[in-house]
Amino acid sequence: MMPHKGAAYALLRISVGLILTFYGIGKFMMGPGTFADGLVAQFAKTPLPPVMVRAFGLVLPYTELIFGLLLVFGAFTMATLILVALQFMALTLGMILQQQAAVVAQNLLYSLVTFFLLFFHEYNAFALDNLWPRPVRVETAEVRVRRVA
Repeated sequence: MMPHKGAAYALLRISVGLILTFYGIGKFMMGPGTFADGLVAQFAKTPLPPVMVRAFGLVLPYTELIFGLLLVFGAFTMATLILVALQFMALTLGMILQQQAAVVAQNLLYSLVTFFLLFFHEYNAFALDNLWPRPVRVETAEVRVRRVA
């Protein structure tokens, strides 16, 4: 791996991680219950059930903080990025239902960055993931023949 690609990947991964971490901290400082109540009010005119919106609002501060810290430290990066992508999809759906085009566009950029981090995962550098061995994939000749055929 070329060192500059690993550094670029790490800087982007850590940047996304810091954004998520500090958004999560902000929601904790507000109070998860207060944040969730605000979401319920904000989504009152959408077809989403208030119970579901409140549950999402109560969980979001935790997921943002946990996913953010995992990305900052590069731990379980692949799984974390998949969960982050799903979270961005849920957040974007909510903004679509509210017809918030500017926020939808911003979320699309976050989704695009997440996509690139997933796509170029082999460049993941300066990460805790690199401290433990990766599983070795063992193939038999029979499996290779079936895959080729």
